[in-house]
Amino acid sequence: MSVAEALEAGEISPFRQSNKRQVIQEALQRLIIIGRLAPGTPLVETQLAAEFGSSQAPVREALMQLQESGLVVRNGYRGTVVATTSMAEACEMVAVRLRLETTGVRRAVARFDPSLRVRLANLIGDMENAAERQDLFALTEFDRAFHLAIFEAADLPSLEPILIRCFLHVHRAALANPARARPMLQSARRHWSIVEALDTGDAETAAAALAEHISNVIEGMPPVDGDARS
Repeated sequence: MSVAEALEAGEISPFRQSNKRQVIQEALQRLIIIGRLAPGTPLVETQLAAEFGSSQAPVREALMQLQESGLVVRNGYRGTVVATTSMAEACEMVAVRLRLETTGVRRAVARFDPSLRVRLANLIGDMENAAERQDLFALTEFDRAFHLAIFEAADLPSLEPILIRCFLHVHRAALANPARARPMLQSARRHWSIVEALDTGDAETAAAALAEHISNVIEGMPPVDGDARS
């Protein structure tokens, strides 16, 4: 599927805000993660600018941000293409997530307050609503927001970009074959065990709950690009 076809089908929307770079970046990120733009698909700046109705500058900036996330590969004068991915890479990303998030939640316990609990509960509600709509992409977006809300409380801002990159690639793998994913409502409600562990105020209890949650991610992940699970 091309960007023009996605715009025409209403899968992505034209500019709704003044930050054109952000709109273009989010639209392309969505199309890559849900597989509408396959690995190796060329992303031509002039063509994208015409399709989005913008100049090339915000398109170029958006592609640079997507390169930072590892979703595209820019090859100078040879142009930009959607990055390839593999099941092995996604599994390694889960391992990185496990290390970062368990470290983060131990620090976050001391800063866990009623406002953060309300925020997490609301995000679980958003996930449940997305599950009821059968909107797997929206569910992954709220899932990422949930985990990042906890990690932000750890006050480790330099590590957040690494964690975000992990989320994007793991979610890309999960969305590659949604038929093999867990039931969406079950996936949403599994997050309550993390909140309940945070309620205890014990760092190791919270870390254990989050570790169990993340370790279950690999089991539900489908093969990507023909890779077989070992």
